[in-house]
This record gives sequence, C-alpha cells and structure tokens, in this order.
Amino acid sequence: MRQSFFSDRSFLAEKAAHRQLTGQELGSVTSRLRLVTTAELLCPAPPPRTTLDLCSELEVLCASVQEMVRRRPGWLYTAFSGTAPLPMRRRLLHAAVLCVLRGALMMERPAVLLGEVHQGSVLLQLRGGHPGDAPTLLRRLARESGGLAVFSNTAPLSAVLRLPLATNRLCCDPPLIQELLSDRFSLPYLYLTGFCAEP
Repeated sequence: MRQSFFSDRSFLAEKAAHRQLTGQELGSVTSRLRLVTTAELLCPAPPPRTTLDLCSELEVLCASVQEMVRRRPGWLYTAFSGTAPLPMRRRLLHAAVLCVLRGALMMERPAVLLGEVHQGSVLLQLRGGHPGDAPTLLRRLARESGGLAVFSNTAPLSAVLRLPLATNRLCCDPPLIQELLSDRFSLPYLYLTGFCAEP
C-alpha cells in the first residue's frame, strides 16, 4: 500500500517540479499531493520510534504558518505551556494540525491551539472551522500516542486530545522555521495551498 503512495508521490512531485520550472500554477498538483499525503499518513504504521516535544513542535509549526499565510494578525491564537514529550510521527502531527488551520481559513474563522501540560499527560485543545480531514488525522494521532480524542459533532471544529507523556524518553529537536519556509513542498505549503504567499 505504501509503495503505491510512493509512486504516486514521485509522479506528482515530478509534475510539480516541471510546472514550477515552467512558471505554471501548482494548485491542482498540490491538492493531489495533499490527498496522497493524508492517505499515506492514515495507513497502518508501526509504533512511533521518535519522541517529540509537542509544545516545541507546535510553536515552530505555528510560527512558520504565521509567516506564510496572508491573513491579518489575530487569525491564529496559540498558547503552550511546559514540555510535553510524546511518541509520535512528526508528519502526522503537522498534517493533523494543518488540517485544523485549513478548515479555519476556509470558513474565515479564527483558529485556536492550546497545549496544557498536566501531571503525566498533556491536554491539546484545537478549534477551527470546517472539520475536513482533521478529525480522522487527530484520531490516528491520539491512537498512536496512546491517548484519547474527543470532538464536537458540528462545525466549527472543536477537538480535545489527552495524550500521556513519555517522560523517560529524549525528544528530537523540532525543525527550524526557515526549513519549513524555504521548502515549497513542506507540509504547511501543501496543506495551506491557496492561503500562503510564495516562498
């Protein structure tokens, strides 16, 4: 299954590179790449081998998104407290959160991300607009991290994840903001197509 996604991704990446070199629009190719990426992330996967600090990861992701997205200040509110080591896949975390932000941008609603570290767990609250693929990705993220996800049953999206901390494991460093900004096919550009300025 993953091999099939890999060949699809290679084909679309080549097509996107050709379009970029020839000055063509990337919209339809980027949308298809986003669908392939989401489907790939939802495939069964072995337990995550990496441990990420949820708060640091989301601070970097949201800081890069704030620089990419053409919106007035105030459209995205974030607050993260403490260190939250969690076993999870970085691409899955980023894609899930970016789907929340995409839904908020589509419905022109403010997006809210709050991370509160408690004894033994972190509580992640997300609010946005149109749910889209966000609930499916957030459920997968919670399941892989050994936690629980709860959602409102109407739009706008409101989700709460309680995730157990992995305090005995070392965290990987988060990516650099500049890495996400300079890569035209990084997940923020991929998931927020149509809302971003060109890198």
